[in-house]
Amino acid sequence: MQPFRRLLLLAALCLVLAGCVSSGDPSAVQPIAVSGSEALAPLNAYRERNGLSPVTIDERLTRAAERQSREMAARDTMGHSVAGRLPARVEAVGYDWAAMAENLGRGYPSYASAMEGWIGSPSHRVNLLNERVTHVGVAAARDTRSGRLYWTQIFAAERPPRGEGGGDIAFRGAPFPLPSR
Repeated sequence: MQPFRRLLLLAALCLVLAGCVSSGDPSAVQPIAVSGSEALAPLNAYRERNGLSPVTIDERLTRAAERQSREMAARDTMGHSVAGRLPARVEAVGYDWAAMAENLGRGYPSYASAMEGWIGSPSHRVNLLNERVTHVGVAAARDTRSGRLYWTQIFAAERPPRGEGGGDIAFRGAPFPLPSR
């Protein structure tokens, strides 16, 4: 029983200390402007070369991407949950999603170089070529201490209003539609 209590106490202490960990230094973050046309031109050209429809910029997704890039820069760390889980971030900006995906990049000096990196990566390329997404939000931020740039692309499609196209609901939560049954 004594080892169990020690383990329980250690777990509680870890939880308390985790709450004290800094979320980074927001004053060390420089937002980087990414124009919609700069973001869409190479992305939609790549999608078109692969037989897909273009996506459009969604300001709500851009706000979610900005939050992710700022948090990564503040912590000088790249990760998909640095600013919270993707579904929560997208829902927090009022986007009722049916499908979504995210690409992150660190250290690329420009959006064009980040796009090249994502195209060259099989897992990121899957997101770029997701046929279910219709919108994108793009953002970048610099950690002024290290100079590193952090890039975020969030792809999504809105859930249709109730009573319209209910089949799309089947793939909510997965980056691709689930197989038909």
